[in-house]
Amino acid sequence: MDIFGCGDGMDVSNCDDDMDIGVDTDSNYDSKEEEFWFVFPFVGEMVAYFQRHYDKRPMHTSILSGKDYMAEESVAIFLYTVGHNTRMQHVANRFQHSGETVDRKFHRVLRAVHTYGQHLIRPDLNVVGLPEHMQSNNKYYPWFERSIGAIDGTHISAWPPTEKTQPHRSCKSTITTKVMCACDHDMKFTYVHSGWEGSAHNSKVFEEAIKDPKHGFPWPPEGSYYLVDSEYPIGASFLPPHKTTQYHAQEFRRSNRQPALGKELFNYRHSSLRMVIGRCFGVLKARFPILSCMANYKQSRQRLVVSTCCALHNFICINNRRDEMFNTWENLGVNRDDVQAGNNGNSPESCASAERRHVREMSDAAKRAMGEFRDDVTTGVWEEYMRCRG
Repeated sequence: MDIFGCGDGMDVSNCDDDMDIGVDTDSNYDSKEEEFWFVFPFVGEMVAYFQRHYDKRPMHTSILSGKDYMAEESVAIFLYTVGHNTRMQHVANRFQHSGETVDRKFHRVLRAVHTYGQHLIRPDLNVVGLPEHMQSNNKYYPWFERSIGAIDGTHISAWPPTEKTQPHRSCKSTITTKVMCACDHDMKFTYVHSGWEGSAHNSKVFEEAIKDPKHGFPWPPEGSYYLVDSEYPIGASFLPPHKTTQYHAQEFRRSNRQPALGKELFNYRHSSLRMVIGRCFGVLKARFPILSCMANYKQSRQRLVVSTCCALHNFICINNRRDEMFNTWENLGVNRDDVQAGNNGNSPESCASAERRHVREMSDAAKRAMGEFRDDVTTGVWEEYMRCRG
């Protein structure tokens, strides 16, 4: 099982290229490549990273042209492909290489970013609740002070073998794969579990992810929890909304009315806070169109594309927080349906201890305790709300 929790235990080492990011002596560097730097402003930081950690070999120089070739071109080919959903033939023409050369460069960077992702897609073990910049918002603090993020599933375009097409057909009749992700409140992915058929229910993917230690689910610190939708079960580490009560923030806005009950107010604030995962999915799919129209790669490469795009999402969030796309989606109300399209950083746990954590966190006693906590928060937010109105 790789660090992102791919559904069938795909091993990156079995893929069809070497691990290093190569540069070929047959490269013909195109000065037009400079245009790409305006499309992905962070590409220079990525190249610097790859040159430090992956591209250890000396620069190659073409005997004919005398030009130097660095990791820039390989990275640019990769980003150009995932950022424009461009087929290999077009990319080959764009960079003046053979299709085989472009495919090789793309795949080398793909697997290198996937490996790099173990440093990017993981929770911060020092975070036990809402980030400091949210603690001044009395809508969420202190009511959800121990929330470390949100969990949800989304559909990603897929190209399965013909005999597996039907299980990948989603409720909207599109061919997809189901991906479960966790994120923090700063819009960074902390867990990615991919490889499920599009018809799989969110609760099934969730149960498998937290039950089987090989998927490396990042359990939160004791006393902290993730916000989840009503499709997910309640537990010591998972706080869903009240069922049979209006929930999504968009529903309240469309009805143009204020919450009339404590459970409605709790659900409204829970939905507003949990919306961070919808914004993450929105940014991810807007930035990487390949996730909405997957190319006909083999299954293992399709899963790599999903996890590497999530890693790049985090890379941009960390290195370029002023990014226009993040700023746009950060202030946007998003419904999940509107954006269809190993080691996870936790301290190492043995299989036995992970299984014990699952049993303890999802026990009847733990569920009752979280239910009581939810009721206490509901009462508290409603009493404060009524005092402010009075």
